[in-house]
Amino acid sequence: MNIGNRTVPFEITGVSHGLKEVEGLVKLSEEGFELEYQLKDSFVGMMKSDQKTTIIPYRNLEEITFKKGWFSSKIILEGTSMDAFNDLPGTEPGSRTLKIKGKHKKEAEQLVSRARMRFSEYKLNQMEGE
Repeated sequence: MNIGNRTVPFEITGVSHGLKEVEGLVKLSEEGFELEYQLKDSFVGMMKSDQKTTIIPYRNLEEITFKKGWFSSKIILEGTSMDAFNDLPGTEPGSRTLKIKGKHKKEAEQLVSRARMRFSEYKLNQMEGE
């Protein structure tokens, strides 16, 4: 379920030794980050995979970071284990970096702010349940 925020376009570059990249949309759901994406070849971008959807639950996350850049920004998701992101292609074990184009920087920053709040609530609930 979408919790009333916008989707933000993202890319993951360098997949399969630079032969492929991921393009998609990220939004928040009650469980965590919901990502709709497809793989495409890096050279021409014509060969695309079927669209896939995956959810990265808060329980699989250790940290959520937003890094501003001049032309693009990044949402960095650090996992609790190496297989936290098995359903999402990438180049870093236990971590995924979602590249955000400059024109979507503000929406991405707001998304990360809301995600951190939900992540904190999740962690507090976990501590109370122990």
